[in-house]
Amino acid sequence: MTRVAPIVGPEWVLTRRRFLQASLAVGGATALLPSWMQELRAAAAPLAAHEGVLVMIMMPGGNDGLNMVPPVANSAYYQLRPNVSISQAEALPIGHGLGLHPALTNVKRYFDNGKAAIVQGVGTPGIVDLSHFSSMARWMAGSTSVIDTGWVGRCGDALGGDSLFAVNIGDDMPGHLLGVSSRSTSLPLSIKGAFGVDQTYDWDRREFAAIREYATVATGLGRFGDELARMGRTTIDLGGRISGAYGAVESQSIPVQKMALAARLINLDVGIRVINVELADFDHHQGHLASHQSRMTELNDGLGAFFANLSMAYENRVAIMTFSEFGRRPSQNASGGTDHGTASNMLVIGNRVRGGLYGAQPSLTQLDATGNLVPAVSFMSTYATALDSWLGVESSGVLGGHFESLNFFDPVGDPLGGALGVGNGVGAGFIAAGLDPNADAFANPSASSGYWLATAAGTIYRFGNAPFVGNAGSGAAVAATVAAASRGGLYVARVDGEVQALGDATHRGDMSGVRLNRPIVGIAATATGNGYWLLGGDGGIFSFGDAKFFGSTGALRLNQPVVGMAATPSGGGYWLVASDGGIFAFGDAGFFGSTGALRLNQPVVGMAATPSGGGYWLVASDGGIFAFGDAGFFGSTGDITLAQPIVGMAASASGHGYLFVARDGGVFCFGDAKFQGSLGATKLSAAIVGLAA
Repeated sequence: MTRVAPIVGPEWVLTRRRFLQASLAVGGATALLPSWMQELRAAAAPLAAHEGVLVMIMMPGGNDGLNMVPPVANSAYYQLRPNVSISQAEALPIGHGLGLHPALTNVKRYFDNGKAAIVQGVGTPGIVDLSHFSSMARWMAGSTSVIDTGWVGRCGDALGGDSLFAVNIGDDMPGHLLGVSSRSTSLPLSIKGAFGVDQTYDWDRREFAAIREYATVATGLGRFGDELARMGRTTIDLGGRISGAYGAVESQSIPVQKMALAARLINLDVGIRVINVELADFDHHQGHLASHQSRMTELNDGLGAFFANLSMAYENRVAIMTFSEFGRRPSQNASGGTDHGTASNMLVIGNRVRGGLYGAQPSLTQLDATGNLVPAVSFMSTYATALDSWLGVESSGVLGGHFESLNFFDPVGDPLGGALGVGNGVGAGFIAAGLDPNADAFANPSASSGYWLATAAGTIYRFGNAPFVGNAGSGAAVAATVAAASRGGLYVARVDGEVQALGDATHRGDMSGVRLNRPIVGIAATATGNGYWLLGGDGGIFSFGDAKFFGSTGALRLNQPVVGMAATPSGGGYWLVASDGGIFAFGDAGFFGSTGALRLNQPVVGMAATPSGGGYWLVASDGGIFAFGDAGFFGSTGDITLAQPIVGMAASASGHGYLFVARDGGVFCFGDAKFQGSLGATKLSAAIVGLAA
């Protein structure tokens, strides 16, 4: 396969051959100075505390996602591939009727530890392109059309990255690292091939000393001569800076050597944010089982070598993402192979990865017109997730549009436990209750709790063992969220009364299209999971499913607007709270006190009920806590200056703790509420408005 990997623009390939080619090109130049002749920066800044490193593993040729993550419980898989499939006995079980290729023992270990995400059904929805060249060009460009820059390169443009922002290990410069103003570097697998590094002989030392000397004075050869001299010096210096990453690797496998080098380059802390590593050809039209077995073994061994060589100091700073231009056709061919397909699976691995399954396995019985899988997830969403949540760049600017985030990253470097950060927008939050201590842990296998954060735009972030439920679609601003009783889904309420059910939550109705007196500000679910209430800003209540109406303040003239509600554990009543802390109890909800008669420093923004129903907490926008009934006081942030106001809270499963969230996604935990992560160090495009647990 010929790679779409031009060596053009302001990128650097650190080999003697490439340097000499560049020299010859400059010698014949008569036009204005090309941008790629600009001097490399003398030093790269170390990584900042919030900056993560992304290692891209490129699988050119079309990786077979069906055999990498075989759907072993699906009989159609074996009918389509009677001789080119992974048996259920061979596969490494991961649940949900799926397994891993038997060679991927390291991936299995990371998945079991909650550090590997599997994104299923990734492709280019609406585009069937079985050409290696144009398909890979799209993936490299980060665009559904073929353009001449890459998505990583444009990320470097946005961040002002220097020559070590993005690094390729190999002789070529892959298209996704090409930017407009940013520079990328391609490093050889052996340091002896780097320009200016191997100075074994005396004539080598004199030669390179002379080249470096050219840059200290005017060459007398004009502007191009001076720039060429500076390019020579900085290329030699760059080789010297990265030479410490090279050393013996106990393997003759090229993938293992590449991955070990990638880890050692990260250990140098010279500002590298993206590293690209290319594995061997995945285009297996014949002899598929044996060939793919070799590729999976190389991937697995490469991952083992990477983490074995990675310094502990960077274990929480690095994530690995695999990609290929397409998958393989679900049916085998007559040569014991598989032909070009569409959707495939991607792996994302790292300590800050929220492990689990994302996307959906495409149907094996409802194929497209070409006999291929129908993609469930756009590859652009995986890039958007990496840009927004890991590399810290607004994805819409890099990708030219908004794409759904899959939220498989915890952000790097949560200061003060993720409490502080930068947010934008406004919103009022609402809380949910009821944690299942027996639920499977995804992001943290030792955790016994989890929670979701929701933005005003409908993006859902999950933490701890909260399962992936997707994001809310477009519409009016999100007002509040509440977890379904099963904790396998969410209800998302918008200000106009529309309700969206995510995960295993079931839609029971809403107020969409109805003219409301006041916007919706809250939602609470019944304990059965078969209904919910919507709350208006005037205290009006709208009941759906088995949720019963017990009263409201819709007809009353209130001193302050209602901002939140909580249901009793029985589902036989509910409390409403106003911004002054006034409490209104209906049904079997008891009144245990309020702050309605007090002068508050900051308004109340939400409430949570104890599991017994014998008390409740109120939270103010400064994180001040007011406890009533059997609700205990476990701490607050009332005496701390917050970067952004608190917008909602939730109780721990036991009732011996609580957590609340700020508008920037910072999470504070008290009592036995467990901190599972936050968005406090992440740049968000919309403010957090709700917390559900």
